[in-house]
Amino acid sequence: LIDDLLHIHGHQVLVDGVFNGDPHPGNILLLGVEEGKPQLGLIDYGQVKTISKEERLVFCRLILALADDDKDGVVKALKEAGYKSQKMDEDIMYTYARVAYDEDNETLTQGKHIQLFMEELHDRDPVEHLPQQYILASRVSILLRGLGHAVHQSRSVAKAWRPIAEKVLREEGEL
Repeated sequence: LIDDLLHIHGHQVLVDGVFNGDPHPGNILLLGVEEGKPQLGLIDYGQVKTISKEERLVFCRLILALADDDKDGVVKALKEAGYKSQKMDEDIMYTYARVAYDEDNETLTQGKHIQLFMEELHDRDPVEHLPQQYILASRVSILLRGLGHAVHQSRSVAKAWRPIAEKVLREEGEL
């Protein structure tokens, strides 16, 4: 279930460039269970967002850097995406990207709830600018991870989206 949802939304963001910015559990239906043919039903596309080809390529590079745990690559991709913070502290930028787009766990968030941890990062180095599409992509990642945590199927979004990002970059001659 979680793997399918990650794949669908990764394809929407990285390939299609049109995605549902609000994939919370109430917008995900499990259909056909009684007939023995379970299928996902995705509803309520009221927060559909678009992301341009250039923005998708930057995001693909960010996903690969996160999947490789490449701090320099993450920081470079964030800057390419238009991320600006008061101090441009690279440690905070890296941690922000990891939590916003990839994973959250007690070690990474220092045992704090994800919202409180992100607020703490913001207090240490306030984000001044990040394009809306990247904010909504973060929301997708966080909501899908939250569902994964709820059903005890935690995942790294960057690792799940890596094959999609690689395919997109390969097709554009960047890999």
